[in-house]
Amino acid sequence: MGTYGYISIIAMFCYGFMLLTFLAAKKDKLVNSFMIMLLGLMFWTGGSVFMRSLMWPGYIFWYHVSLLGILLLPYAYYLYINALGGIRERWIGKFYILIMLVCFLINIPSGIFLKYPALIEADGKRSFVYAMDFKVTVFFLVAGVLIIHTFSNVLKVCRKNPRIKRQYEPLVIGVVLLFLGNLLIGLPVFNGFPIDILCGLLNAFLLLYALIRRKLFRLQMLASEGLCYGVGILLSCVLFFYLSPYLQEIIQKYIPAVLDYYPLFFAVLFLATYLGFIFLWKILVNNVFVKEELHQAEELKAFSSTVSRTLRLQEIMDETIRVIKRTMPVDNIYICMQEYPEAPYRGLYSDRPLNDLSFSLDDENPIILWLKKNEEPLIYKDFRYSVEYKSMWESEKYDLEKIGVQYCVGLKDDGQLIGVILIASRKGKKNIGYNEQQLLSSITSVASIAIKNARLYEQAYIEARTDELTGLLNRKYFYEVLNQEFEKNMESSIALAILNVDDFKLYNQLYGVREGDKCLKRIADIIRSSVGENGYTARYSGKEFAILLPGYDIFSARNLIQNICEQIFNMNRQERNFKLKSVTVSAGISAAPYAARSVKELLENVDLAVYHVKHGGKNGIQIFDTVFQNSQGTDIQTDHTHIYKEYESTIYALTAAIDAKDHYTFSHSNNVAYYATKLARYLGMNEDMVEIIRQAALLHDIGKIGIPENILNKEGKLTSEEYETIKGHVEASIDIIRHLPSLDYVIPAVIGHHERYDGKGYPRRIAGEDIPATARILCIADSFDAMTSKRCYKKAFTVDMAKKILLDCAGTQFDPEMARAFIKCLDTGRIKLVHGEFSGETNAG
Repeated sequence: MGTYGYISIIAMFCYGFMLLTFLAAKKDKLVNSFMIMLLGLMFWTGGSVFMRSLMWPGYIFWYHVSLLGILLLPYAYYLYINALGGIRERWIGKFYILIMLVCFLINIPSGIFLKYPALIEADGKRSFVYAMDFKVTVFFLVAGVLIIHTFSNVLKVCRKNPRIKRQYEPLVIGVVLLFLGNLLIGLPVFNGFPIDILCGLLNAFLLLYALIRRKLFRLQMLASEGLCYGVGILLSCVLFFYLSPYLQEIIQKYIPAVLDYYPLFFAVLFLATYLGFIFLWKILVNNVFVKEELHQAEELKAFSSTVSRTLRLQEIMDETIRVIKRTMPVDNIYICMQEYPEAPYRGLYSDRPLNDLSFSLDDENPIILWLKKNEEPLIYKDFRYSVEYKSMWESEKYDLEKIGVQYCVGLKDDGQLIGVILIASRKGKKNIGYNEQQLLSSITSVASIAIKNARLYEQAYIEARTDELTGLLNRKYFYEVLNQEFEKNMESSIALAILNVDDFKLYNQLYGVREGDKCLKRIADIIRSSVGENGYTARYSGKEFAILLPGYDIFSARNLIQNICEQIFNMNRQERNFKLKSVTVSAGISAAPYAARSVKELLENVDLAVYHVKHGGKNGIQIFDTVFQNSQGTDIQTDHTHIYKEYESTIYALTAAIDAKDHYTFSHSNNVAYYATKLARYLGMNEDMVEIIRQAALLHDIGKIGIPENILNKEGKLTSEEYETIKGHVEASIDIIRHLPSLDYVIPAVIGHHERYDGKGYPRRIAGEDIPATARILCIADSFDAMTSKRCYKKAFTVDMAKKILLDCAGTQFDPEMARAFIKCLDTGRIKLVHGEFSGETNAG
């Protein structure tokens, strides 16, 4: 084989070992292209080894095998680099293979491009000498074109993704070495020296380095069964190839009787040697290479078991930090969490209590965006070469470099990035390898699931104890807190207050359920912000709120409740399309141990205090046995049944004005008031609400005072412009009423009397029960009077025809229940048709 033959053998072993190793890897385009590259290198190196050994069927045959491997390498590199950079090209590589195969097949019989080397033996030494001329440039040119194209692909990928440049560097150096090795082989100084094989061996180590950096090579692959058996058979063959002559001599000299069974003896010994090599390889791999991975696997299993048994977020974070510290060479660990979508990721947890956690990462931070798109950890030193890093603010870079961040890994919940783990290491400390990065990914996967479960539990825990609408404690959990705090404060004091919203049913009827819910939310926000961390707040019932104040005496509690009541009274005083009525509350306060000796007695005293406020005119505060009426600038009405009668003169003045402009509208408004109040009473509304509906009916068309008479009394069909003018009477009515604060309570009914139940009305296009009940009643009464009246542009409908239209439009234009109730009132005689000079509506309907 010659002096330098072992260079080829070593290279052959390297390629074979790598091929066997990657047979156990998961196959993809990158791995497949790398295995094609290994096959090319094995053809080249193996052909060279067997050629130098003059193996059968001759060195010329093995020369052509070696040449085929060399010609295959540019194509293999082309596939590998394209797969590494994610480049898709179909025809260029296939075109190269076609041309090279044609040139190779032509070269076999004639040697026209590159003839096989001459075998020279001198002084008992054998060497091969190549004779090359200009024709060999055909191979170099074809391969060179593909290599240049491959290099251009590398440049394109590196421009798009600068971070991948470092991964390409070993491959580029390897290609240059291979190219130089094949050029130098023709120089006289390298006659007999396998410079091409030596460059190929160096290339093998560069490839292995590239795989390690690309994270394709894992130590676990060394423990695969395929590699284990392959190594065993390879070592056994090599050993018996060199030792078989000596073995036969030893047997003939010392145990000649075995010679008759030599084939069987040889086979048994080969099998025993083969099994021995397998056993020794497994011991070597498990103790040297896989031992650390087994330790990491045990730590991961213990971590998974621990976090699966807890639903406390703090314990999960502590365990996550602990397992990372135990399995990786790190100094500091920081965990940043996002409280809600698009919020910044704030530092909340660390492995050391004195670490600075005042920093945060914005949701649009380039590191956050990278972690959202990728599953693997981010290597900060590689990220610094990227365009994304350059786009970061200097303050963001400073925060990360101050704590020495080396790696960033995301915590994800159903694909959403909910947290970030920042790992810091000192310079010069061992870097985290591929196995550690894989372990880190596994740790974060387990931690993410545990965090998700903890958050779901926390959410369920909160939902079970809080009111869905207001976010305050619910009644059930408030009782638990009340009993606990009562026991804790037996030796001090504890105050309890209940706030009951006055006339809240009326508020809902005036403005609708949705506005009522908004009102409760605003009240809850006022109570929550006022009490803060000094006590507990709860939604005690539908319109009642409870406030528990540990450590408060009766007078401190009164001052706080009085402030809350004032804020609630003023909360609706803001610019709106229409003004909302002021909201008042009836509040009761009691305290222990001064006025109660038990939780039950405390609750009874507070309920009794609220009851006395309600029956004393509402809108007040009562401390058990002592009343303090608030001074909010409003007079509490003693004659509550007729509270709205004082506005009668204002309403009369407005209706007189419309009568002077259009007598029909005046008569129509009175008719609507009759129909609406009759329906309201039938529906069980109290006298306050009936009076509001009556006054709203009288004023619902007051805005027509500004509409020209030629449109109001037009006999023909209105044009679209005229119809829009008529529709404007609703806003005009509101503009008039809003300047009369004493009548603002009729606005919800007036503004909504042309809304439709299906949401196709005007002006707000609201639907269903979002339309105030007063407005839904006016809509029916207004439409019925319009249908049964005689006008200049139409005849009056019969009552039966009007009833049929009401029934047909129930659920679309009208509230279905109210429409059926109105028809029932007509049928029973509770409501009778009004007769007079005018009883119909204008073109406004």
